[in-house]
Amino acid sequence: MNSLQKHIDAFSPTNLEEMNEIKLLNRNDTKYIFHERKLPAILKDLKAYYKVLEIEGVSLLQYENQYFDTEDFSCYHNHQRGRLSRTKIRIRKYVESDLSFIEIKTKNNKSRTVKNRIPMTTEEHIRSPRIVDFVNKNAPIPVEDFAQELQIDFQRITLAHKELKDRCTLDLNLRARWNGKEHCFKNLVIAELKQDRFKHASEFNLILKKYKVYSDSFSKYCFSFLSLNNQLKRNNFKRNLRHLEKTLHD
Repeated sequence: MNSLQKHIDAFSPTNLEEMNEIKLLNRNDTKYIFHERKLPAILKDLKAYYKVLEIEGVSLLQYENQYFDTEDFSCYHNHQRGRLSRTKIRIRKYVESDLSFIEIKTKNNKSRTVKNRIPMTTEEHIRSPRIVDFVNKNAPIPVEDFAQELQIDFQRITLAHKELKDRCTLDLNLRARWNGKEHCFKNLVIAELKQDRFKHASEFNLILKKYKVYSDSFSKYCFSFLSLNNQLKRNNFKRNLRHLEKTLHD
């Protein structure tokens, strides 16, 4: 990790105020996965075009996420079936800034990601009256139907293009917990390019291609459940599972 931190420290820093200029709550997301051994070289190339988000002197930021689903895993199954319009509901905590949000993340039928969220106080939880009201007004699943809870934690490097063209994230040390079970995705990096619309000429996309990393779908939520619950249907994820296995063992 010390070696990785040296590569992160080589970036020029940016802050939340500047990041908010490219917040992109309605956006096109492009995902990639690759082995952590490629990360230092990729970071070295990216630093010419991107700044790194830094909070209180920390640039490898900790995220804690609590996802909610129905008893029969309807959010998971909607994704597994390839339903074009689907929703995930989570509480996300940004550890370094001590901020939490209730978020409703929707992938619409045009494959755009739309995020609707409000901040939470430290005393609030999923069944607090204000939070229940927000979810029930904005999500297709009412809070009273929530029965499954999945905890997903990871560390994130957030990069902003120096010309504010796009922003991207690199997530590592992903750990999932559900029903007393835990799974760690060792050596995996999940990258995401966030743009108003996808542009092949993005420096982020081109640099990843240089290292033979190509865009592919990957859901932390679905793959965490796949790793923790072998009773769930997975037919439509078989190709992605093979890609994940190949990525981690190449």
